Amino acid sequence: MKMRDSIYIDGQMPSPERQKELLAKIADQIVKRKMTTPAILFFESVKPLSFVGSQALVFLQPIIQAFLNRREYDEIVLMMEDRENVEKLLLEIENQEAQWQQREKTERDEAKKLRSSEGKKTWFQRFKNFIGLR
Repeated sequence: MKMRDSIYIDGQMPSPERQKELLAKIADQIVKRKMTTPAILFFESVKPLSFVGSQALVFLQPIIQAFLNRREYDEIVLMMEDRENVEKLLLEIENQEAQWQQREKTERDEAKKLRSSEGKKTWFQRFKNFIGLR
């Protein structure tokens, strides 16, 4: 059974705006769970078999629907039949991961500046003072 026959969707591919929204949602969940590398490896390896992979999603439907509502799930399965959407998902994951890393770096730099302005030394500076190196 193809997803185009589902009773929950009208058999049409979601609009481009809806596709972007769904792909961003999936990518966000992957990045939040810090599963970027395994997800990229998985999607790159199954990209040539995207139609077969989308049918595997139909098989896993009862498990995955614990996390997604039925309509979103059906839309995602329908989208993943197209290899181009798998590539878009990969790009979205990479983009969100880069944004996350940039935010993390900025937060670390700000924390470091704050500690420095308060006169707090790093563990390495304290260690050097302890052993007599300056």
